[in-house]
Amino acid sequence: MIPQDEQFAEQIRQAGKEIKAAEEDLARAEAFEKQQMAKLMIEAQVHGHKSAAAQTVYADATEVMFNARLERGAKKGVLAAAKANLSAAETKVRVWQTQMSIYKLENRTYGTDRRA
Repeated sequence: MIPQDEQFAEQIRQAGKEIKAAEEDLARAEAFEKQQMAKLMIEAQVHGHKSAAAQTVYADATEVMFNARLERGAKKGVLAAAKANLSAAETKVRVWQTQMSIYKLENRTYGTDRRA
């Protein structure tokens, strides 16, 4: 049987891996969005839009930009979920530590061990 503290440590390690993967995916999505914006702004310039504002409006109106932004938003949601999982794992550890402290205090005070 795996000790409780090691189970908590494994949950925290797993949550860390999820956060790492989510942050990498988000970085890729943001880079792709910027790349698409640059390409579309060049395309807008070719179509006669001279100002940066006009090029941005042109790029924003495309389905490609819309999908790139949706993808970035989805990746942000995955990252938020991974962070919530880490927070939940850390909370479980704190609750367990508190319970162990209470058991030790009761054992010292009353001479009993309620964990069994």
